Amino acid sequence: MSDELNDIMNATHVYRKQLADIERRNGTATQAVVDNPFKTTGEERQKLEKIDADLSAAELRAQLKATEARLAKLEATPVLESRAPRANGIGTDGEAYAARWLKAMVSGDRAELRAMATSTTNAPIPVDMERRIINKMYQASVIRQLATVQTIDSDRQITVEASQPAAALVDEAGAITPADFTFDRVTVNPYKFVVASKMSQEYIDDSIGNAGIGSILNWVADRFGVAMARETEEYYTIGSGSSQPQGIGDTTSTAWATTNTGRIIKQGVALTEDQTVANISADNVIDLVHAVPVAYRTGRFAILTSDAAVKAIRKLKANNEYIWLPGGAGNNQGITVGAPGTIYGVPYYVNEWMPSTAAQASTGADVRGSALVIAGNWEYFGIFDRTGIQSMIDPYSAASTLETTMYMWMRTDSKILLPEAFAAIYSPNAS
Repeated sequence: MSDELNDIMNATHVYRKQLADIERRNGTATQAVVDNPFKTTGEERQKLEKIDADLSAAELRAQLKATEARLAKLEATPVLESRAPRANGIGTDGEAYAARWLKAMVSGDRAELRAMATSTTNAPIPVDMERRIINKMYQASVIRQLATVQTIDSDRQITVEASQPAAALVDEAGAITPADFTFDRVTVNPYKFVVASKMSQEYIDDSIGNAGIGSILNWVADRFGVAMARETEEYYTIGSGSSQPQGIGDTTSTAWATTNTGRIIKQGVALTEDQTVANISADNVIDLVHAVPVAYRTGRFAILTSDAAVKAIRKLKANNEYIWLPGGAGNNQGITVGAPGTIYGVPYYVNEWMPSTAAQASTGADVRGSALVIAGNWEYFGIFDRTGIQSMIDPYSAASTLETTMYMWMRTDSKILLPEAFAAIYSPNAS
């Protein structure tokens, strides 16, 4: 029995005893004693008031304790089942689980892996290892650093901004035309990306023996994180959105125009058909930045481009002098104004998957993949990761060479949330 309940019972007992004493002394029913203060002495009223205060305090403590117990239960309940404590009390966060997971992986103990699995996922990798993989992915992925990254637990429809209401100046008593926010729905369907690596038994034994469990987990996390980042970065950049994530450079339409349907970039600067980054001019760069509405040229406004495009822009000259002077050296401030790493005052990031030529794989006016330089507010490009990186071990396929193959996979998707926040220098195919 709780202390609070004992307090309440004791106070109630004293209360009843005191009322019984008053009733015997006055020969009056208990309810009359309570309702008529003249039937009690001042000392008795003080005792009753004290008992009332004790009861109220005990009841309040009991309520607070019950509330704290409910909150503790909620905090102890994992948000996602993949991170729930296992039946044996060992969660995914800690060295005990990490050692158990690696031992099961290396030995190919299917029964142990099934015991560590949940109803919706395979045996989750240790939390520290997953955290290291995600950190490495951020380091190796430019777009992941820029974009809005969210974690989801299933396929979803995301509500996104379609337009903003308009303000207007009106005269006194003038008519006001209201305008509502408008929203669109974006369907998010995380796609699976897998990375696999073979590890010799000698490496596994030596790593665990020399440096402990952490060394091999760190090595695997670093290598897998970089591999996963490079693969997903490609689709975040030029993915079509059909059976794969939608890339920021997705232009699956018949032509670059503001009349295009779908969530693709619809504004920017058009080069002559089939031209490359070598044909980009300083005017093109300036027009690109100003093609993005002023409202979106704040916050995470940045330029994404290829190394070839940076090289071409860096070589632009006027009167035989480079017009891009990093850091604004000399009297000619050039295209950059301020610190290095900016083009026309806008921070730029180099992406290896940005194309440097028009998309020659298709014919006609299809310009898919030919966005050469993109400027925009990256708050409006979303990456959606399915919670949890999963793993599987194959100790048999390479058993003849005493090697173990480890597989890890994650599910992710990406979407252009607001095309109006971006613009591109693009090179259409020859029609």
